[in-house]
Amino acid sequence: MADRRDAGGTSTDRLAFLLALVPYLIDQVSVSVDEAADHFGTTPERIRRAVELIAVSGVPDASGSVLPGSGMFDIDWDQFEEQSIIRFRQAPLTEQPRLSGREAAALIAGLQTIMALPDYAERDDLWALREKLARGSASGVAPVAVAPGDSSETLQEVRRAQSAGRRLALDYVSGDGDREERLVDPIRLDSIDGVWYLRAWCLTRGAERTFRVDRIASVRSAGTADEHPASTADPASLFSGAAVGTVRVEFELHEAALPLVADYLPDDVRPVDGGPGLVRATVELSNVAKVGRLAARLVGAGHIVTPEAATEARHWAERAIAAQNRRLDS
Repeated sequence: MADRRDAGGTSTDRLAFLLALVPYLIDQVSVSVDEAADHFGTTPERIRRAVELIAVSGVPDASGSVLPGSGMFDIDWDQFEEQSIIRFRQAPLTEQPRLSGREAAALIAGLQTIMALPDYAERDDLWALREKLARGSASGVAPVAVAPGDSSETLQEVRRAQSAGRRLALDYVSGDGDREERLVDPIRLDSIDGVWYLRAWCLTRGAERTFRVDRIASVRSAGTADEHPASTADPASLFSGAAVGTVRVEFELHEAALPLVADYLPDDVRPVDGGPGLVRATVELSNVAKVGRLAARLVGAGHIVTPEAATEARHWAERAIAAQNRRLDS
């Protein structure tokens, strides 16, 4: 009588082994007996016996019969016996809805986008799933182009610091052109419309802030970061500009000049009656000091409508002229 252990344990154990082996062999397409044995931590002889059993098995049809040529497994016996290679010529378990080339391409594109995120970049299971999708489509995968994510050294340095719990000193250039050093503890990274943002606790400001990674001129490690809870806000809302204490400013300009104020994310853009090509827009500014900078972008293209903001813009221009005159006199 054969040794029970050599047979693979109890009948339940043998069934469980076969249930795991069949999808593995289908997924591998072509695999050697030794490779399969190494994968399952068993002997090549046990793999051979299991394959021989699978080859006389199948999936019953509606009448409960297993018919050769349709419901039975079939392997390439020449490869199996001469080269110890296991390859199914027919596997009834594969007779299921298949992805079209375009469907597989769409899913692969989505996976690549997810894999660009810091928390998923090194996930082996996602790489394996991408390969399965490529192999499992009913036809070749349709051509698809996925824009590469930002792989700059700055982004990589921020990722490493976030993973290692390191504090960072950022040489940061704001959307208004101001440049200053910020000391921050990274909290999360998000990609919105292809742009990477760092959400961090800013020790310089004593509050949580968002930084565009492409505006970080340089970055260096500055010790161990303190722990801060990750923001639970929707990522897209972190960059809308709306926040407690903001200043709403309405301005008017020609529609063609809207790119001049794109950094301010204007909303509520609407045409002006009686003015061909003119529009009015509203923006949210984090503080009143930024009104003058907005006004500077509108010179020759538009003007601020909100009375209080217009007054602040005039005062800003007067201070700038006075400062320039002092520099000329000195």
